[in-house]
Amino acid sequence: MSCSSFAGRLTETSAATYVRTDSDRTTVIAPRVHVAGQLDERVTLEATYTMDAWTGASIDVRTAATEAIYEERHELSAGAGYELTDVALSGSYRYSTEEDYESHGGVLGASFDLAGNDATLAVNAFGSIDAVGRAGDPTFDESQGSLGGRVTLTQVLSRAGLVQLAWETARIDGFQSSVYRFVALGGDGTCASEAPFCIPERAPDERYRSAGMLRARHALLERVSAGVQYRLYLDSWGLASHTIEPDLAVQIGERGVLTLRYRYYTQGEADFYRPRYLDAFGVDGFATRDRKLSAFYAHMAGVSYVHEAPFDGTDTVLSLGARAAITQLRYLAFVGLTEVTAHEITTTAGLEFR
Repeated sequence: MSCSSFAGRLTETSAATYVRTDSDRTTVIAPRVHVAGQLDERVTLEATYTMDAWTGASIDVRTAATEAIYEERHELSAGAGYELTDVALSGSYRYSTEEDYESHGGVLGASFDLAGNDATLAVNAFGSIDAVGRAGDPTFDESQGSLGGRVTLTQVLSRAGLVQLAWETARIDGFQSSVYRFVALGGDGTCASEAPFCIPERAPDERYRSAGMLRARHALLERVSAGVQYRLYLDSWGLASHTIEPDLAVQIGERGVLTLRYRYYTQGEADFYRPRYLDAFGVDGFATRDRKLSAFYAHMAGVSYVHEAPFDGTDTVLSLGARAAITQLRYLAFVGLTEVTAHEITTTAGLEFR
């Protein structure tokens, strides 16, 4: 049945569950449900619900001499698209809430087909407004906002290959510290030790982030393709990171795709990060014990498989998938923690109505 013979239909529905556990006593379980439909030949609609359940007794919790933490986040997003001859417009809204945090965000986008559809230019603008609270403290009320944009150019090089370039920049303004993270002054650098003082974390209220990405993919054989992605990240806090991610995809039979993936990530430390602080002034008035602002590197190896099974006599296709990955992170200057090993499993199931 062609799109022109109906008005309004469901085109896709799927469910996924992500589970992550690591050697730092942290567990994350995140189920996700997604539906998409077509209002008419030009208008598409979609909605997604995600729930994150996070349980942790990580080094951050233990060295602050606090009990294990359980957090639950709910997120709902809805989007729409409108297609013209050579232009596609899109917009989406996202609402996320947890006990001590509430976020409203949106994305507006447009993509343009160029060079006889051999190239596509996509432009997106995004922003969010967040309210930051603290569990058990109704008087604590901070805010954070972000605004940014992304430009992506995709070029088809041949029937066997394509390349993609992207650049993204954003400004984040407002409260960017953790309300539960404390920084030790003196001692061994942890609040659980005999540090003379422990102060709340203090991070700058303004942060500019920029990232550039280069992605390429090429068919090596009839059933084998290879891809690689490189990402450079820079921000006004002095943080810089590099990510390289090659993958190899192999078609198994007529309906299956097996993908092998590796990722290497490395970053330096933020300007004001120190493994130990000696006084309350910190560095330029800032002090943090956020491991994500310290220097570290990580290796990830993963494998995934997706299988499609059409229903006889219908335009419905069942898709089943699974992904497993292991990541090893190595921290170069974080007191109390040098290495974390994480295991991830994602399962997916979906129906596509063609």
